[in-house]
Amino acid sequence: MSDSLERASEMEAPLQQLKQKIEAEPVPSRRGGFTGGLSLLLVLILAVAIGAGAYWLWPQWQQLQQQTITLQQNQQRLVEQGRQQQDSSTQLLQQLQSDQQQWQTQLERSQQQKQQQLLTQNEAQIQALRQLVQERDSAPPRHWVLAEVEYLLRLAAQKVWLEQDFSTARALLSSADEKLAQLAEPSLVLVRQAIAADTEQLGRITVPDVSKAYVQLQQLQKQAMNLPLKLQVTADTKNSAPSSELKNWRETLAFHWHNTWQGLLNPRSAVPEDYFDLTHEQQLMLRIALQQQLQLAQLALMQRQQPLYVAALQQTSDKLQRYFNADDVGVQQFSSVLTELAEVEATLPSVKALTSLAQLQQYQQQLAGESL
Repeated sequence: MSDSLERASEMEAPLQQLKQKIEAEPVPSRRGGFTGGLSLLLVLILAVAIGAGAYWLWPQWQQLQQQTITLQQNQQRLVEQGRQQQDSSTQLLQQLQSDQQQWQTQLERSQQQKQQQLLTQNEAQIQALRQLVQERDSAPPRHWVLAEVEYLLRLAAQKVWLEQDFSTARALLSSADEKLAQLAEPSLVLVRQAIAADTEQLGRITVPDVSKAYVQLQQLQKQAMNLPLKLQVTADTKNSAPSSELKNWRETLAFHWHNTWQGLLNPRSAVPEDYFDLTHEQQLMLRIALQQQLQLAQLALMQRQQPLYVAALQQTSDKLQRYFNADDVGVQQFSSVLTELAEVEATLPSVKALTSLAQLQQYQQQLAGESL
């Protein structure tokens, strides 16, 4: 019995030890369970978020892949277009180079043709000149002299009609007469007489010195700004009556008597133009008007308009006599120069046509008829 008790106590001993150990272990708290649940919830939320993100990002990733493919295709297309443009540019450049070469070749050909034409023309002209020289070398000396005389007479006619240079025309006529005198042919008497008549006609012509008159008018314009005006007098100071006091009855009576007889002897009443009082601006305008009349005279002189020239000088003289001091030496010189300029003839002299050239041409026709 005791053995059985001992065995029972030995068998229960491990159970007691295990029980003690279990009792000795700490009991798990409820807080640890809450943390585990929260962790599990977070894991689930994260898994759901990852799934949602994957669901939303998957189309975006596919679209991005599609855009990448499209960009690559566009890039390849641009590269191909660039190659095509480069090829077309190369072809265009080659075509331009070929066109330029063709144009340059055509230009060189045209220049060569023009040079050949010029050479041909020059050769023809040289040949014609040689033939003309040969023909003239075989001609008698009289024909040479007559040709030179004809040139001199033509030049004299041009000097008369185009340039109005009568002195040069007379010199040309004299030179032509000297050359005809060297031939000593009686048949040229009529030509020499015509030359003498033309020379006499040109000798009677008096040509006014228009340039001198123009310079004188220019100088008068400068002098017009310095000419002194007349003394300015008013009508009140000229016809001032004495005071009406009784003691001056004799002066008053003499004044009225003088004015009465003056009115009877001088029926023209005084006008405002008899008395003038010009301001500084009016005096300046008067001098400018005088200059304008002189400029008008210059223009009429250069255009050979005699009536306009005389009218401008007349108006200038009228203004000078009316408004400027006649006792001043400068005004007197100004007036004398105007008188000299009024004698200048602005119109061109009338000249008859020269007969010497026509007479020489008639003589040459007679020679040509005799040679035939």
